Amino acid sequence: MPHVGGGDTAGPRRRGGGDGDAGAGPLGVVVEDGRHVLTAAHCLRNEDTGVPLSFLDGRRMDGSAVHVDRGRDIAILRLDAPAPVRPLDVAQALPAPGEPLVFAGRNDRPDEHQQAVLERLGPCPSLPEVPAALFTTIRGRPGDSGAPLVDARMRVVGLVHGGAACRIAAPTAGLAEVVAQLSRRGPALARQAPPPPR
Repeated sequence: MPHVGGGDTAGPRRRGGGDGDAGAGPLGVVVEDGRHVLTAAHCLRNEDTGVPLSFLDGRRMDGSAVHVDRGRDIAILRLDAPAPVRPLDVAQALPAPGEPLVFAGRNDRPDEHQQAVLERLGPCPSLPEVPAALFTTIRGRPGDSGAPLVDARMRVVGLVHGGAACRIAAPTAGLAEVVAQLSRRGPALARQAPPPPR
């Protein structure tokens, strides 16, 4: 499912399904312990539990949906083995308006990484449980759902949700603790995990 631009950014891409480009699938990013992937919940079907993933270099792995929050459009997948890429940290706090961001988009498109700015934080009708969605200057396209936005320290601050020109992102603040809990207690915790702070 997920994947992100080269270098130290990380992530797999789901084989088939998802939004945007036919067969390419949605995006995501490998985070924290290297065994978890963040992606957009709207890219998963309700019946998805096992999720096949492929990485830019062609390697394939299997993962499981262990935390899905449709109101925040965030899903956490647990990989069956450590990912073959360096994971990124998740920022603990929301970014501030005016903060510079980097957006990579799809690896299967020739676009370069984009320098962007967080324009404002605010409610978004399609993210009913998110009081502070990220409104950015990225030039996203259909198929970019689940791609990470990172800050200057290469910490994940949001995942592309959509909106006009795909410029709205769901914030990821607080998810590092959820991933840590999932890492300590395994998949059984997913049914009990409280939603991350907003």
